[in-house]
Amino acid sequence: MSAKNRPKKASSRHSGGRPGRRVTQETIDEMAALRRKGLTFEEIGARVGRSERTARRYTAKVKPRLHLPQEEPDLDTDPRALRARLISEFVELLYNDNRLRSLTFTWERVDDTTQKAVYGGPPSILFLSEAERLIREQLEILNPHALSYLALDERSKHRFLREVVGSLYTDYVVWHQFSESFDDNGEGWRPPQERPAIEPIDEDGCPPSKARRAG
Repeated sequence: MSAKNRPKKASSRHSGGRPGRRVTQETIDEMAALRRKGLTFEEIGARVGRSERTARRYTAKVKPRLHLPQEEPDLDTDPRALRARLISEFVELLYNDNRLRSLTFTWERVDDTTQKAVYGGPPSILFLSEAERLIREQLEILNPHALSYLALDERSKHRFLREVVGSLYTDYVVWHQFSESFDDNGEGWRPPQERPAIEPIDEDGCPPSKARRAG
């Protein structure tokens, strides 16, 4: 048989792999994971000992995940991330505050004629919401360096919380103590700015508006 008519052998040149080798699910998963990391089909094939064509066949529909450093703020330096973290931390402290939780109670019926107060429970959501508003506003004023120092120092955090929420905290506690004297559970508490304005009293014990009408 002449060399011209001699049958040619099947080519066994496959980039990085043997012909006819079955692709297992484990290999497919590995190729998909590499593709998600952003590797090219050629790089994937080289990693798993397969051809670029095989890698493309099994991972063509897998979308690479792009990780842009500027979209992942550093919690230690990014002001927005610091503010969000501090707000969450301060509100959690107030939510778990033993003094505030001791003020919350409900009446539990003992028998047909007797009730008892059961203490314990989180503070009012209205209180927490108002406290968060005050904290958020004050944190917005702080420059990035001050925010960084605040996030690092526990004593500064406690001082900041006292300075920003102290008056509201006292108002909430006093309201509940006063309400308890009248067998009320203090649920009527509202942030100070939501309450009706109280007219000042003159030396005769009358509001100025009534004194003007009387005159």
